[in-house]
Amino acid sequence: MGASDAELYRAVRASFAGSSRLIAASKKIVLISGGMASHQLRLQPWRYLHEVALQLNSRGHDVTVITDNGQLAEREVIQGVSAIRIPSVSNPRGRKNAQLQVIIQRLTPNVVLWHVGLTSFLHQRLMIANNAPTIGIFTSPIYRTAELSRLGLRRIAQGYRLSGTHVLGTLLPKLFVRRSVNSGMLQKLVVQTETTRRRLLGHGLRSEHIHVIPPGIDKIWSQAPNDGQLRQSLGYDCTDTVVLYFGSPAPLRGLHSLIRALEIARCADQSIKLLVLSRRHSDELMREDADLARLLNHNQIESHVKVVSGYLAEVALVEHVAACDMVALPFELVPSDAPLSLLEAQALGKPVITTRVGCLEELVAHDSRYLAEPGDPHTLALALQQAAKDLRAGQSAAARPPARNWEQMGIEWSEFIQSL
Repeated sequence: MGASDAELYRAVRASFAGSSRLIAASKKIVLISGGMASHQLRLQPWRYLHEVALQLNSRGHDVTVITDNGQLAEREVIQGVSAIRIPSVSNPRGRKNAQLQVIIQRLTPNVVLWHVGLTSFLHQRLMIANNAPTIGIFTSPIYRTAELSRLGLRRIAQGYRLSGTHVLGTLLPKLFVRRSVNSGMLQKLVVQTETTRRRLLGHGLRSEHIHVIPPGIDKIWSQAPNDGQLRQSLGYDCTDTVVLYFGSPAPLRGLHSLIRALEIARCADQSIKLLVLSRRHSDELMREDADLARLLNHNQIESHVKVVSGYLAEVALVEHVAACDMVALPFELVPSDAPLSLLEAQALGKPVITTRVGCLEELVAHDSRYLAEPGDPHTLALALQQAAKDLRAGQSAAARPPARNWEQMGIEWSEFIQSL
């Protein structure tokens, strides 16, 4: 065997050895989560959960999702992920979910991943596979009573679909969480932000039981398109300072406060205008939210607010964000940890105006100049004015780290799974 042949032999042998290690390290994984459906996958927490399954699959693991809203163990593929759909994935303490348990026994997983929130610890029996560790994927923000109280009972009641679970979770004795994790019922909790990790530590969980794996974003958000033509077609010119809001117009997401803030900010800076990309169709928006309709029809600002209703494809959404000067996402309550919209806007180099709620300060920590108090139009107006002033002075583009993508998140998840 010549020298070149020997080198080739060693390279092939090393390649097979590497493949063997990959196969040995791969694991059968079951991910349990309600609500997993194609129409949900652009929203948190389902985007994160779906990407966990997708990325682990791409790294040699065998992942099956068990989700709800099905009949008798219906199999399907949810955008590249194998899934089994049953009527419910709830496993109440007083009544076992026999169908869920039978499916898990048949799948014989090495690891069970279970999507949990604070209320899960109140009523769920989370130990379901005797021979495999169960890992909780915890996606719920943790609020203090004072943080919810400042919203007021009226606003909490109006936004009950968004606030109800968080109110219940805040009132829940954290003893349930400590017992479930510290006793080993769940081996670990994986969270998306350091903010949530610190809150859990404050409730008595031990640090070795909490693992942080942040989300990623699609690579398309790091490739800014040419925005000039779209900006012009929207009716804006180079003298306008265009603020973009995108997402649901639900009151606790802050759009109402933003419109009030716009009116205040325009008293000092007439260039500021607002573009709203609403995830609801216009007839739904007006029918469901009379307060918002009244604000949008206010004579003082009506001509300075443009609303584009309905769901945009991701490419079109990226183009609209790129066409604007800054993004305002003034959440008053964050429905699920780590909203991706802030990360996406920053990846396009846009200044982000947001609020001191949940993990939002952490997500904009590299450039926290434009933080307002939640539900406060006056501090929000000041943030808008400051961002517009910095933009004109060329000072708004703070240095920020490269955007993290889903593949990078997948590498961390695979390493974590292999360490169990």
